[in-house]
Amino acid sequence: MRALKYGIGFVVLAVGLGANAEEKVVEMAPIVVTASRIPEPINETASSVEQITGEDLFERQDRTLPEALSIVPGVLVQKTSYGQGSPYIRGFTGFHTLLLVDGIRLNSPVFRSGPNQYWNTVDSFSLSHLELLKGPGAVLYGSDAVGGTLQVFSTLPEFAAPGVKAWGGRLAGRAASAERSVIGRAETAYATEHYAAQVGVTAKSFGDLEGGRHVGRQKKTGYDELNFDAKLRLALPGDREMILAFFSVDQDDIWRTHRTPWGISWHGTTIGTEPIHRFDQDHDLGYVRYIDREATPFYDTLELTFYGQRQEETKEVQKQSGTSEVDGFDVRTWGVKADLLKDTSFGTWAYGAEYIRDKIDSFRRSYDEDGEFVSRGIQGPVADDSYYHMAAIYLQDRLALTERLELTAGARATYAKADIGRYENFETTPHTPASFEDDWTDLSGHLRLACQVIDEHWLVYASLSQAYRAPGLYDLTSFNVNRSTDIAIPSPDLDPEKFLGGEIGSRVESRYVAWHIAYFYTDLRDQIISHHIGDNYFSRANSGEGYVHGVETELKLKYTDQWQSRFGFTWMEGYTDYTSTSGEPVHEYIRTLPMSGFATLRWQEPSKRFWVEGVVRAVAKEDRLTANDKRDTQRIPPGGTPGYAVADLRAGWKVNQRLSLVGGVDNVTDKDYRQHGSGSNEAGRNFILSAEYQF
Repeated sequence: MRALKYGIGFVVLAVGLGANAEEKVVEMAPIVVTASRIPEPINETASSVEQITGEDLFERQDRTLPEALSIVPGVLVQKTSYGQGSPYIRGFTGFHTLLLVDGIRLNSPVFRSGPNQYWNTVDSFSLSHLELLKGPGAVLYGSDAVGGTLQVFSTLPEFAAPGVKAWGGRLAGRAASAERSVIGRAETAYATEHYAAQVGVTAKSFGDLEGGRHVGRQKKTGYDELNFDAKLRLALPGDREMILAFFSVDQDDIWRTHRTPWGISWHGTTIGTEPIHRFDQDHDLGYVRYIDREATPFYDTLELTFYGQRQEETKEVQKQSGTSEVDGFDVRTWGVKADLLKDTSFGTWAYGAEYIRDKIDSFRRSYDEDGEFVSRGIQGPVADDSYYHMAAIYLQDRLALTERLELTAGARATYAKADIGRYENFETTPHTPASFEDDWTDLSGHLRLACQVIDEHWLVYASLSQAYRAPGLYDLTSFNVNRSTDIAIPSPDLDPEKFLGGEIGSRVESRYVAWHIAYFYTDLRDQIISHHIGDNYFSRANSGEGYVHGVETELKLKYTDQWQSRFGFTWMEGYTDYTSTSGEPVHEYIRTLPMSGFATLRWQEPSKRFWVEGVVRAVAKEDRLTANDKRDTQRIPPGGTPGYAVADLRAGWKVNQRLSLVGGVDNVTDKDYRQHGSGSNEAGRNFILSAEYQF
């Protein structure tokens, strides 16, 4: 009761502070769209959603897209290697989280269950902002949107004023000492009142990472990356336009260091034995989008998008014996989607449809100790010569029940089909090629009730959302190494995983206070679990049930116009139940974020040209280990991953209207630490300098 009284008192104080600031200039809350597909101020959003702007990315000096989420409540950024980053969002990662690029799904049927590297293939230097919706989002975004949905928005060139021809651009750079890295970005744009074009190139070179005071240099962690993007925006008659966009990334020679002798032993972790374990990765995405804002009886806004995508990966592994394998895949995707909004007397409707077709080719080649070709495998990491289809329609209505009470209801129907052309059948001796087809349907819904207790100042909400994940090629046909030593083999007889998520939350907003707190609970059904079937081989079955729940909170305080702070805290836990291969019931942890928190303190001069900020990040020891965690001795120390607390310091200077500088020191005390499940330690004391020049 005492905590409740303090909470109510805090809300009243917060609203009172806002009410006494009538004569002050009130900053507008950021507008977000990912939570409901309806543009709305973030302080009026009845969901756990986080927005990170391009200015935030520059000032925080984030190296990659996943690292931009490193101080977001409810998120753990795991890095299997320095070139891989996979956020755990509310206990889920890999294909249980969804990444959208300008509204287009980056996820494909080859995504793995655990941490993967694909979020690292989006160039954060080409983005205007990003939005993270935490919790189930299947109704609006489909399969995989279980732990959360991250939508990134690329920069959009602006039209020029009538009669004007405008040309400009941007040069940006970042250099870091412990990362031994250099990043450069060149961008140029040309515009008239009828069209606007933009082209950008980002080059990244990362050297071997320097750990903390005792770890030192971690060899074979560096890699190179080259990104290209182009966008053309055409003004059409009326309030209509067309956008053509293309993005490309090429990553070379990324080592999975912990599997090799170049790895380090930290708090008792073992060192790998494979002399070589590295991969190259390419990703291309192009789309054409038509936008119509001329209201009709059927819509106020229409977005129609045609897109194509290619994901290509090649991995080389040399065993201790000297033999080696090269495998990989090529996924070519095309899709079409329509998204519509309509405001009516019966509420605001968001509805649409999408169809996606993936063509997957994969390969595996074996070589002897002298590098001579030995054999070609039936398949690569996933089945060869295969197709995956997904079609869906969705409908959502947001309806005002009273002046303060609002109901949102929605549903999504999905059809998925896998056409497996060639996979390795382990039920025959010797193994023979086999094929099969399977399909699945799903109907998911959500309900959300929001109440404006005090207009524009205090919002409370409750939601109930279903989610699902249709089996992909990774579930059905993967023949690959998981974690450190496990080998997954094809499991063709699988059904979709089912999830039901509930959330209760509150938002308080005033001139001096912004506070969000949420409790969430996610129920898991028919979870696809790996089962040990002998030696290091594992197959999969829909045999898991469990739950994840937790509390997240974030508080922003503005003491004066010059001083402000931000605080975040997360607690969560989760369990899954399944039957082991010996017939014994198993009750074990799900990998969740250890108890963690952060605090920032920022000062800026009245003109906002100069600012200084300090950050403290703290994570508790993670000793809640799953059976798979305990086997993963190359990445997770016996007894768990030690906790840590590190401090960062940075300052920025807007030299003039064109030039901005940011300098910082991450991990000021040069501490040795790593994120739970990662294959290498984080950077030691890291001096970072960033610059941006606009012309």
